[in-house]
Amino acid sequence: MLTSYLYTSICLLGLQTATAQYTTDPTAATIREIEHLYLDAANAGFFSAVTPCTNYVNPQGTGPNNNLGRQTAAEWVRTAFHDFVTANIYTESGGLDASIGFETTRDENVGVAFNDALTFFSYFINNRVSMSDLIALGVVTAVGNCGGPHIPMRGNRIDATVAGPSGVPRPETDLQTTLVDFSNAGFNEDDTIALTACGHTMGGVHGNTFPQAVGTSAESSTNADGRVPFDETVGVFDITVVDDYVHWTGDKGGPLVTTPNKTVQSDLRLYTADRNATMNRISQGGAAYFASQCSSLFQRMIETVPGTKLTTPVDPTATTNLKPYNVYLAVDWKGNMVLSGAFRYVQVAGAAAAPSTLTITLIDRAGKTTTTTATAKISSADTGTAIWGPTHSYTFTLSFPATVGVSGLSVSGQTFAFQDTMFVNAGLSHVSPAPMQFSTTTAMNTVTAFSVNTTVAYLYTGTAPTSLTATYAIPMPQTGTVSPAMDTSTTATLALVGKTGPYAIYSASTKKSLSAKQAYGTSVDVAVAGQSAGVVFFKPFNAGA
Repeated sequence: MLTSYLYTSICLLGLQTATAQYTTDPTAATIREIEHLYLDAANAGFFSAVTPCTNYVNPQGTGPNNNLGRQTAAEWVRTAFHDFVTANIYTESGGLDASIGFETTRDENVGVAFNDALTFFSYFINNRVSMSDLIALGVVTAVGNCGGPHIPMRGNRIDATVAGPSGVPRPETDLQTTLVDFSNAGFNEDDTIALTACGHTMGGVHGNTFPQAVGTSAESSTNADGRVPFDETVGVFDITVVDDYVHWTGDKGGPLVTTPNKTVQSDLRLYTADRNATMNRISQGGAAYFASQCSSLFQRMIETVPGTKLTTPVDPTATTNLKPYNVYLAVDWKGNMVLSGAFRYVQVAGAAAAPSTLTITLIDRAGKTTTTTATAKISSADTGTAIWGPTHSYTFTLSFPATVGVSGLSVSGQTFAFQDTMFVNAGLSHVSPAPMQFSTTTAMNTVTAFSVNTTVAYLYTGTAPTSLTATYAIPMPQTGTVSPAMDTSTTATLALVGKTGPYAIYSASTKKSLSAKQAYGTSVDVAVAGQSAGVVFFKPFNAGA
């Protein structure tokens, strides 16, 4: 029989030891997916929307349009604020839950920013990263990529399925009502003033959205929506908006301070609520103090999720700046295995320069370090620079008997543990036809009839199960919002089709009509009947991504 490798994705998590197999954990899958969007050199376009920071991306597929006077980074921050501020920490309701998608027709949520942001984020939603997680990641990305501070990024938010309460402060809202709204969300007067300044260091007010504040005189061929900026460094997250206000220079704090229409001087009302004490303190503290204050306040904002337990932060300085990703296992019909994939090295501030090579050592299924090693060279192609610094990639391949198996890899004094008990065999699994190349364009909305074959290897002792159950999570349209909802009603029974070495092989095919956008957000979990899933979050249309 000819050698035929069965390629599969392995679920990975960096651990301190690898004396036991890593039990597949949905929370670990959430962290891994956020790491992919946040840290990988090839970040599938998430960072491109806010690069450069003055950029505006039309989510309807026409690409960047920088003649409107709009700014995607500022829109992402505004979207998170409007979603969060109707929270009530006393009743444990609302917060950052993507309910904003159901609320865009309200007078308090005027403008295109919200549907702009949610439409772009909808290309990245899946069963492990919710729309509300993506709204939070949008803030973290926009601020960090535009010169601002790092903001801790956690996952596991749960999306709302209906509109939440109203109560977003508007330019016309009186001071007392505004402070009550913020207080219900857990922010006192000082917090409210500082958060407003942090949120208004980028972007501006548009005449076609708030003509009562800025009129339409700023409209031009290169500023069609008539933006009047908050400060003169509109594409940089910095303290300028505060210093302008305190010293009455430049744009003097922006149009919601200087507008002659006193009814909509909302920023001025806030800044003077404590006789300018907060704004003076921030200005005197300087740029570093402003950045620190904004990081803390934005973190509180995106973590206002009453009743929800979030993951640990994705922070390569606090855990490790070296992680495996896109790792695959192959087993042939003669019982030989091949493990291949890559390691991501993020050169965070203060870290050593990326090494030219990494030595990767196999830890067998019993937890013993083997003599099987590989030397991985740094890739000149798969490299990039994001919020945390330059990101480098090292690809590797290891070969070993299936009887030896694998429970981890040892690299540079660190051990990364995972399990080989159950995994999707991507070499036997297939999707037909192949989906179009991923993009954030409307071309991804074209629907195709796909045939999805899912083939799984299961390490068994005694009698192998007669079947396994696959559950597919697919993003589906919702009425009333541009945000998809994850649907898990599609299942398949995987029949036992053969055995190779210590593994039993199971397979099933499912037919589904999906857009390419839906396909890339689809994942599958697989379980033995009566047990928790042994395969969690395998993406059949972009395996390993």
